[in-house]
Amino acid sequence: MKYAVNTNFLKNKYNPKEIIEQALLAEVQGIEWGLGKVETAAADAKEATQLANDAGLEVFSFINGGKLWHKDDMLRWSEAVASAGAKMLRVSHPWFGYNYDETMHQPETFPALMDRALEGLANLEEMGRQFGLRYLLETHSASCFASPMTVLALRRFSPDYCGFIYDVTNSFMEGFIRPRGAVELMGPYMAYVHVKNRFPVEITEPNGKTGIKWERRPLNKGCIDWEEVMFALKLVGFDGWMSFEEPYTSTETFAAEIREGVAHLKECEAKAPSTIQEPFTHFND
Repeated sequence: MKYAVNTNFLKNKYNPKEIIEQALLAEVQGIEWGLGKVETAAADAKEATQLANDAGLEVFSFINGGKLWHKDDMLRWSEAVASAGAKMLRVSHPWFGYNYDETMHQPETFPALMDRALEGLANLEEMGRQFGLRYLLETHSASCFASPMTVLALRRFSPDYCGFIYDVTNSFMEGFIRPRGAVELMGPYMAYVHVKNRFPVEITEPNGKTGIKWERRPLNKGCIDWEEVMFALKLVGFDGWMSFEEPYTSTETFAAEIREGVAHLKECEAKAPSTIQEPFTHFND
């Protein structure tokens, strides 16, 4: 596996040069770089790539691209990141609803939003051929693509130009499928994996109802069993990027957290089997 950090949670505290310094302290090999406005994306992407290359790191993916169904906007994003030599760009997919309140006020149906996304992806497939880019969707809560099952809708597109970021924790919070099933479903569409962990804590909502707050946790103390994830990844032969998306305390200690997290993932990888194990189940006989 190759390990990386996502810069979205660092940008408010560190400038690009300092982000590189923190990545080196974290002892990772790559960076998933979050961009800001499209107007400055080309210059920002070039700066990030040069800083990373000079430090012996790889910016393997850019994130925070535009809404995938806005063709003109996506053309600008594509030109910007391609000018820096990018190969992957995470784009924004339609938002459906994070909770009951949001879905209650959502005027569009889920199928209509999926249709919009698929029409946009058809345009992006053509742009992908033009710019040599692979456009990525994240299994993100509240979006139309929260579940790995939605990969079934993408099979009309080439995995060379369309793919998934498998965020295991997001998928647990909404759209969960056991990791083995998720990676088997995504197959060649799985570009890389987001790493974090959370745990549900009971809270009382303002209306008096019982709710859940998803607290950030260390990798070994949340809902996700990373040994199970490593088993799933080994089973399909995945040996790509594992990108740490967020700290569980603060940006002050994130480099140490990442080093601890990488050590935990390596331990999980060593423990996880590489094949399915006997005795086999016979539920489906």
